[in-house]
Amino acid sequence: MSSDKSGIARREFLTSVGRAVGGAAMLRTMAAMGIGTVAAACGSSSAGSSGTPVAPPAPAPAPPGMQSPRPGDWDANVGVGKSVVILGAGIAGMTAAWEMAKLGYSCTILEATARAGGRNRTIRGGDTVVETDSTQACTFDADPDLYFNPGPARISHHHEFLLGYCREFGVALETFVNDNHAALIHSSNAFNGQATIARRLHADTRGYIAELLALAVNQGALDQELTATDKTNILAMLQQYGDLDAARNYVGSSRAGFPGQEDAGGRQRGELLNPLQLSDLLADTFLQLRQDFAHGLEQQPTMLQPVGGMDQIALAFESRVAANIVYQAQVTEIRKVTDGARVIYQDEFGASFTVDADYCLCTIPATVLRDIPNDFSVNHQAAITGFAYTSAGKIAFQSRRFWEADHNIYGGISWTDQDITQLWYPNNGFGQTNGIIVGAYMFGGVAGDNFANQTPQGRITSSTTQGSNVHAEYAAEVSRGIGVAWPKVPFQLGAWGTSDPGILLTADDNIFFAGEHLSILQGWQEGAILSAYHAIDLVVQRDTP
Repeated sequence: MSSDKSGIARREFLTSVGRAVGGAAMLRTMAAMGIGTVAAACGSSSAGSSGTPVAPPAPAPAPPGMQSPRPGDWDANVGVGKSVVILGAGIAGMTAAWEMAKLGYSCTILEATARAGGRNRTIRGGDTVVETDSTQACTFDADPDLYFNPGPARISHHHEFLLGYCREFGVALETFVNDNHAALIHSSNAFNGQATIARRLHADTRGYIAELLALAVNQGALDQELTATDKTNILAMLQQYGDLDAARNYVGSSRAGFPGQEDAGGRQRGELLNPLQLSDLLADTFLQLRQDFAHGLEQQPTMLQPVGGMDQIALAFESRVAANIVYQAQVTEIRKVTDGARVIYQDEFGASFTVDADYCLCTIPATVLRDIPNDFSVNHQAAITGFAYTSAGKIAFQSRRFWEADHNIYGGISWTDQDITQLWYPNNGFGQTNGIIVGAYMFGGVAGDNFANQTPQGRITSSTTQGSNVHAEYAAEVSRGIGVAWPKVPFQLGAWGTSDPGILLTADDNIFFAGEHLSILQGWQEGAILSAYHAIDLVVQRDTP
């Protein structure tokens, strides 16, 4: 499009197109393309009462200082003679300890559990999952490819600081297949409740969009916005975009696969599949929204994962700061003292200890922190008390790799409008006999609450039943289920923060706060690192003449 036309308002564009092909149909079609209010939720990880995506809340404002501090930007030795007590050995806490030690600070990390990493955890055979009201034993076979990441499980290619630590620490990475067009999209309200291969939805949606826009251009609906050259160029673009025929009609595309064994790509390669009906594609918003998932900035390829499980990152951090960590140290009080902070904790035997330091850097989740006696200011305490977290959860099963052997699905995610929301196929061990399939990933909402409130066996039963609506053979294949509901994990009590960080980005005398919940990337490990950098920056400013 010519530069003098590029500023046309999107609303004017839709109005023009609507004059030619009908406003309602066009708006719904454009929503499927990612334009308009309906599609605003496409990149959301929120879910409604039955896994149905809902619009995300407005993003929190970018915390101050997030764009400037990086390791190496602070003056060396600025912390010599100063001490810091760090609460929590998650990614934020260990990042802070690692970087602050380089600056000369003496760091002590108090970790309430027997392991480091926080929500960065990988579950393998023989591990135990403890929740506030249950205990589960993982019975996966002993195999390096058989593991389950119940918390963070993927890394965006532009999460530069986390990836930088992977390089620095020698953590090997491999591709995480986030978007697989061979995976399935299932809506209870579409196609008689049968799951549909994603590539058919993508190909047919693009085809119909291109056909409708070409029709609008040919009928002169955009004559005020396009020059004659523009019209010629956009028609050529739409023909390629939608794989239209010579008359610019959409009659099907090889992009959708071929008849025969359709989930294997089709064997009758000389014949196209009949396109899905446009009315069916427009009738169900869920189908539209799921096609746009991988367009969100944090979900765009390439996505990555550590070889052998996400805890390889936590273990790499831990190996470098282990001497500073006190394990099974449950914080019982956080107090202010003259020119410093005092933290009281209990060890695993109930004995009480006190740590006095110049600074306290607190990464404890607000859901836990709000119940610890403290001397926080009224405003800081109010922010902590009202801080919201998601009720996300996951469940995983060991299974024969039927998705590979029978359906040619290698990695990626299938979607459903049921509570389980997503099925994740493993991105490692391709071609092996068995694998770990994530049989449900609820982002929160009523679906997440329902999952958390079920017994471990109830989660297995409901997830297996719902998974069978996506894969008919599912119940006969999966076994050894184990789930994690983050609202019920001790010392976490939630998956990730969703409130505006607000005043918690400021110091409360000599107490500072960090954690993914206080970043512009809530729910991501990169956010935890950014929050640590922000807190370090505030401390360094105090100690810089």
